[in-house]
Amino acid sequence: MNRREAVKSLGMGVGFLVATPSILSLLQSCESEPEFHPVFVSEGEGHALREMVGLILPSDKQIPGARALSIHSFIDAFWGKVLPEEEQSYVKLGFVLLAEEFKGMFNKELSQGTTKEYDQLLAKYLKTSKEQQKAYAKKIGDFMQTVQKDASVKPDRDAAIFTLLAGIRGAAIWGWTINEEIGEKVLWYDPIPGQYLGCVSPEEYGNGRIMSL
Repeated sequence: MNRREAVKSLGMGVGFLVATPSILSLLQSCESEPEFHPVFVSEGEGHALREMVGLILPSDKQIPGARALSIHSFIDAFWGKVLPEEEQSYVKLGFVLLAEEFKGMFNKELSQGTTKEYDQLLAKYLKTSKEQQKAYAKKIGDFMQTVQKDASVKPDRDAAIFTLLAGIRGAAIWGWTINEEIGEKVLWYDPIPGQYLGCVSPEEYGNGRIMSL
């Protein structure tokens, strides 16, 4: 497995690309549950996930954010029901390291974290320079290659946390855009697409909005 494939295979974040019927069904089932009871992560990790998803895509007066649409519940269910076992282990490891970092920063468990504290945590990792992010990706790629031969190898903590948080961000955006309410009321939605028109601007045909998936 080369570095690019290794990083792409991580359950800590990527692979959220195709909205299959089973994925959409999973998303809808999560929307119908008013309370969040994690099925894959722990209660404390679930609290962290919910807070971070809410910060990544917050609600405003007109458009519901990711937390309001239970995208955190969808991500948790996706990890538990869709990811292969090996990738699930990387998510679990990422949260262990995240909890250690959170404890070091705020002297608290994940379950006790406030919105402000999670905002600081996200900023620390997701607002790093592109050069730093490339360095994190290289470290994770090297880890993924090495761990295939030696299961006792541990990843660089900051690189693993960045990968987890970047993955949560990507998953939150993906889950939000394929949500039925967002797809039909916020994005450019055409239930009966007409002729294919290439190289046209969203301003001309979508009123400035991207097209619903």
